Amino acid sequence: MGKEKKSRGHKLIVLLLLFVILLLSAIACALSLRLYRRSDPTLAGHWQMELVLTDSASARANLWLRAAALGDQVNAEAYMPKLSARVDLRLGKDGSWSRHVDEASLDDARVRAESALGDALRELARLRIGSAGRPVGSDTELDTRLEQAAGMPLARYFAEYGPKLLPTADELRALYDGSGSYTIEGVHIRFEGLDGARYLADDALLVLEFVDRTEVYRRA
Repeated sequence: MGKEKKSRGHKLIVLLLLFVILLLSAIACALSLRLYRRSDPTLAGHWQMELVLTDSASARANLWLRAAALGDQVNAEAYMPKLSARVDLRLGKDGSWSRHVDEASLDDARVRAESALGDALRELARLRIGSAGRPVGSDTELDTRLEQAAGMPLARYFAEYGPKLLPTADELRALYDGSGSYTIEGVHIRFEGLDGARYLADDALLVLEFVDRTEVYRRA
């Protein structure tokens, strides 16, 4: 009789352990399914990031002015407008992603950067001519003098001999263009072909925190 009770007790313990193991397995499976998702519907859509290029363009312009023996009487930063190129990121509800640099925005930034460098160069010419005691003349006359000194129109001179104020489209494409699939694992998002990132998002803002950089996107 005692042996039968012990046997029943052992069976109850075994069944209880099996039940606990199955319960824990079910919980782990549920958590895994919740944490690992093919995509996040709330992230789906068109996002845009603004690559600010103003500081680098100003620094390159100043270095060129000094290297060209034009002195440091003028700081190109004072003439440089806000420059940026746009990066478009699209996340699909099916777990797909694509990203590309908007070349039109980069071209526009390049034109404005060269125009700002031209303004800095004109101001430098005004200072040089004025310090020599000669009349500066009108802006048109000043441009004529600069073009005569360069031997060509300023726009052509900058294109052929001027500084590289902004990265090229190919350089930015190599950094940002791509496509593939993505998955969500808790607070991390993993892009096919890219490093994983921790992400924060709401209806209007998406922040991707990579190991070496942080990218901030706004919903388009």
